[in-house]
Amino acid sequence: MTEKRYIIYGKEGCPYCSFAQDYCIAKQKELVYLDYTENIEALKDCMSFYKMKTVPIILENDLNTGLTKFVGGYTDLLNYLK
Repeated sequence: MTEKRYIIYGKEGCPYCSFAQDYCIAKQKELVYLDYTENIEALKDCMSFYKMKTVPIILENDLNTGLTKFVGGYTDLLNYLK
């Protein structure tokens, strides 16, 4: 069975970052939340890399293979885990 976890890049005060965490918990998905509140420059680099204008930035990480797949933002996560 493939074990997956979700990596969420976000910052304090972002409601969609909190919603994404809550959704993963409700769906019983393992998650890692990376809070970039104190490192906005690194967050901007991440946003540029993934071509995202907002946070959260969500990735799916396969724990068996190590492969990481870009999911998108909060709405993308909802659609992805339907």
